Amino acid sequence: MKKTLAAVLAAAMALSTASVAFAADHPVDAPSLPGLETEDAKIDVEYGEEYKAIIDNLANFTAAQLGQLVDDGIISVSAIMTEGSSKLTARPSISIVDLEDDEVQVDSAVRYVWANDYTLNDRTELVKDGDAFTAIPVVFENNSWRVFEADDTADKIEWLESTHEDFTTLRTELLRKGRIEAVHDLTTDTVDAGKALQLKFEVAHTYGTGSTEVKMKFRITVRKDDETIGLEKGDTYTSDEVTFKAQYGELTSYSEDMELTLTEVDDNNVKLDASDLYDEIGAEDFVIYFDDTAAFSAKLSSAQKDVNLYYTVDEISAVTDAYPDVDFEFIEFKGAPSFLNSGSMTFNAIGAKNTTVYTFDGETLTPLDTTFDSTYGTVTAKGIKKLTTFVVADQVLEVEEEEEEPTEEVTETPEVDESNPNTGAC
Repeated sequence: MKKTLAAVLAAAMALSTASVAFAADHPVDAPSLPGLETEDAKIDVEYGEEYKAIIDNLANFTAAQLGQLVDDGIISVSAIMTEGSSKLTARPSISIVDLEDDEVQVDSAVRYVWANDYTLNDRTELVKDGDAFTAIPVVFENNSWRVFEADDTADKIEWLESTHEDFTTLRTELLRKGRIEAVHDLTTDTVDAGKALQLKFEVAHTYGTGSTEVKMKFRITVRKDDETIGLEKGDTYTSDEVTFKAQYGELTSYSEDMELTLTEVDDNNVKLDASDLYDEIGAEDFVIYFDDTAAFSAKLSSAQKDVNLYYTVDEISAVTDAYPDVDFEFIEFKGAPSFLNSGSMTFNAIGAKNTTVYTFDGETLTPLDTTFDSTYGTVTAKGIKKLTTFVVADQVLEVEEEEEEPTEEVTETPEVDESNPNTGAC
């Protein structure tokens, strides 16, 4: 008797469910990563720099255990993006690395220390130069915290811990004032020699003024049964969500004369907070020097918005290849910051009075009107609001004009009235 298709499928289903258990997903805590001290913490990462960290204590497995289990093919570990995948330069990767020593570099971290002694009314010492920065002496005024100053009364002082929501804002203020300083050093962790898993990803530059958050979970997928540690093939272990945050740091100081060096650019300290600058100088003229390459000067507006001043002085090969016998200097502002008031851009006169300055949009060089100053050896372009890509040449660049194609003359044939073909009469 021929079995029906439905009967065959039913028998197959019964056989499969009888012999195969359903896989389970087990929720686990987030792994131990540098900077993740509390459940709601956000790990600080740098724009444009690869973040690397050893994954430790995931599903109660140590770094070495995770590495060995993956190397043996018993499990695989992956990063599952839950938010901000488009903000990365590539998908996050998790790879096996060899741990040859007990101490392994897990991340390049930033710690903060006090830059000088901090006293209470010039008498009671609160902190010493070089002490670790973990809490801020503050006073509560007008429903908000502010940094304690020497002339505040002693009975108001409190200590603001790093877990408080205002801590990061006040830390930025102390950095700007030079009260504390950031120390870059390597974070190390003690692990068993062997193999471990390293997470790697990079948050792409935005060249904006806001912050960027990316979120991910970590998942263990069991590839083989392992009765010794209770792993069943097909089961998964998915961690809590981990948040990473990238943001640009502010300029280290605000005044009428400021400088943004390439070292500060490398550290991403490129954000100009317009309100902080206005607090310092009001509606006055200011000048920003960009290393030894250029300077921008303008009158500050009270309505000025924050700007990102990230710049490079890298050679633009499209220009140098086109003019191999010309000397150039370049400065490119990645975020194309814009100022409300027009200002002046000053450059080195690398060709003396023959120096010419152009803007470059990737295809076209557009000359700017400039004034040569023989005393200082500079050229200045006025009426600048938007900082873009500037090309400084030691001579006027010859631009080949496209030859116009000759147009063919077209002789029109007079229309003939076909209604009167013999006479040609209209």
